[in-house]
Amino acid sequence: MDTLEKVIEIVATTCDVDKSEVNENSTVGDFPAWDSVGHLSILSSVEEAFDISFEPEEMMELEDVKDIVEAVNSKL
Repeated sequence: MDTLEKVIEIVATTCDVDKSEVNENSTVGDFPAWDSVGHLSILSSVEEAFDISFEPEEMMELEDVKDIVEAVNSKL
């Protein structure tokens, strides 16, 4: 499973939506559960899944799935 697929799976699970509804352009606010608290939950799940960590400043800059994937890839 590549980074994009894994991030989509995490977003879908956290937001309780079908994976088919999530794509690389999905962003904060696209799903009711993807609010500020949901965003932190998504990012902590991503950190755990890839064994990485984000600085608080980085977390504020990650606005969509594509941003998250690029940030993960830069840390791997």
